[in-house]
Amino acid sequence: MGLPELRGRTAVVTGASRGLGAGLARAFAAHGLQLGLCARGPIEAPGAALVESLDVRDLEALRGFAARVGERFGHIDLWVGNAGVLAPIGPLRDVPPAAWRENVEINLIGVFNGARAYLEQLRAHPGPGVLIHVSSGAARRGYAGWSAYCAAKAGVDRLTESLQLEEAASGLRCHAVSPGLVDTDMQAEIRATEPDRFPEVGRFIEAKRSGAFNTPDFVARHLLEIAFDPDRAEPVVCSLPRPDPPTPAGRSA
Repeated sequence: MGLPELRGRTAVVTGASRGLGAGLARAFAAHGLQLGLCARGPIEAPGAALVESLDVRDLEALRGFAARVGERFGHIDLWVGNAGVLAPIGPLRDVPPAAWRENVEINLIGVFNGARAYLEQLRAHPGPGVLIHVSSGAARRGYAGWSAYCAAKAGVDRLTESLQLEEAASGLRCHAVSPGLVDTDMQAEIRATEPDRFPEVGRFIEAKRSGAFNTPDFVARHLLEIAFDPDRAEPVVCSLPRPDPPTPAGRSA
């Protein structure tokens, strides 16, 4: 069937100030969606958008933001939990404990906070909803140097599966989606890492050389299909198609 008319529907994107989040916001606006956008940094708001600066580690801030999106636009049809960080990179034995904890607080606790805020809004403005968490291939296998990121993203996948079991009867669909390689600031951070801190850095340098990336528009289209195309059925935890040609190791990050 493909995508239905999306004008008048509302989506929230966290971490919308740069990278994939900013790209999703632009693509969603082009499809006519009303947007709630939040991030710690400044956001360029496309289309009809409510924009706020906040930290996803702050549950009360997210609750307030979600409530204001609901007050302005009504029912929130789609919530994309995208906010995330990669650092610290390096062997666990060398990583400052505070930096490791901060990664998990943003990548996992921040996802919990967003899901909690969205659930409250679905009860305030009833109707079917879709919750998509941006996951990673790092949720399904470990990478030397990425212990915090891998652990947090694995937690995101299991949290999403549990939430789907809890909320299926309510009309909420939940997905943890690995978008594949997208050439964002995070990818630049990876490529700038010394091999002694991240031994697989060469694979990402090769991906840049060969242009083996998914684009934000490509990712946005697939997320909208997952959310709104009634003929597209995806498992709770899923990965988008890999770019062509594939990355040398054939994995998404």
